[in-house]
Amino acid sequence: MSKKMPLGAKINKFPPYLFKDLDRKRKEEEKKGRTIISLAVGDPDIATPTPIARFAAKEVLKKSNHSYPYSRGSAKLRNSIAAWHKRRYGTKLDPDSEVLALIGSKEGIAHLPFIILDKGDTVIIPDPAYPAYKTGVLLSDAKVVRIPLKEENGFLPDLDAIDKKLFKRTKLFFLNYPNNPTGAVADKKFYAKIIKLAKKYSFWIAQDAAYSEIYFNKPPLSIFEVSGARDVAVEFHSVSKTFCMTGWRMAWLIGNKDIIRELAKLKENMDSGQFNAIQETAAYALDNYEKFVPALRKIFYERRKKFSATLREAGWAVYDCDTSFFIWAKPPVKMSSIKCVYKMLDCAGVLAIPGSGFGSKGEGYVRFSLNAPDFLLKKAASKIKKIEW
Repeated sequence: MSKKMPLGAKINKFPPYLFKDLDRKRKEEEKKGRTIISLAVGDPDIATPTPIARFAAKEVLKKSNHSYPYSRGSAKLRNSIAAWHKRRYGTKLDPDSEVLALIGSKEGIAHLPFIILDKGDTVIIPDPAYPAYKTGVLLSDAKVVRIPLKEENGFLPDLDAIDKKLFKRTKLFFLNYPNNPTGAVADKKFYAKIIKLAKKYSFWIAQDAAYSEIYFNKPPLSIFEVSGARDVAVEFHSVSKTFCMTGWRMAWLIGNKDIIRELAKLKENMDSGQFNAIQETAAYALDNYEKFVPALRKIFYERRKKFSATLREAGWAVYDCDTSFFIWAKPPVKMSSIKCVYKMLDCAGVLAIPGSGFGSKGEGYVRFSLNAPDFLLKKAASKIKKIEW
């Protein structure tokens, strides 16, 4: 028998990825002959708008796009990003120093800690939160401190309740608004307060705005609509959810020039940027945002309205928000998140995500994704309504 070769210990810091484990469970059930309706992952079932895909097909054939890309992002893309932010938020960005292209926001979120953190530094991550915020932090040998997001506080961090000693040793604070999994949004008052604290205690703010364009009434804010943000913050954006382009892996980071410069330096040593044809396509999508996004947003609004109504009829407590293609809700009876998810899987053939998978403070909640055709969402809601709890 050959000797087992040693591997690095850092990978043991990561538990099995939640979504992968649930997908494995779904496949096991399907092997038994069951039809499972998956409302687990936030991957739009709607195809990327046809004009965007057609534009990409033409770009793929251009020889000029076949060379190594510029890892910071093409000039065309960065200018389109800056122009979109000016139209959408009224904020002016320097495309050369305040915009950086990413191979999906998840990549940037994972790499950001490497240019900010040293061993033993402290990072604040809300609870519940997207699991990927921990990735680069743990690989940097930094310390994660979770702070609760409570429904009674609109799922915003209670900044007054955080020990000032914790702020003093904090190097990085992750935010995510509109929030995954809850759908909550942050207002100017909150952003102004955390910016003031960041300046006082010298920590960075990383605001993930990947869901900024899935809203149904009032457009969510960018942190850069608040004075002083450029001194202490960066913000992630993506075409993934906005244009139903998750598989295209195209995103960007905006904000503080020092962070942009140093992350660009790191990326130059780790990747060669995204395929030029995809960068050009993302620029086209942003330039024509108004032609595509309102129609996509309307689809998710109708789905949310109908699915939420059926859940409420069935006794679920649905968190009322004006954003997101996720529904954050509590079941009719008090039970653990994972027990609830498995009961729905067993009794209704519907798979959702346990709130506890986003952190201990997500316990008692379930996250439903609205990324399924209308007839399947209607069928899933009907099946869930029939469950005897």
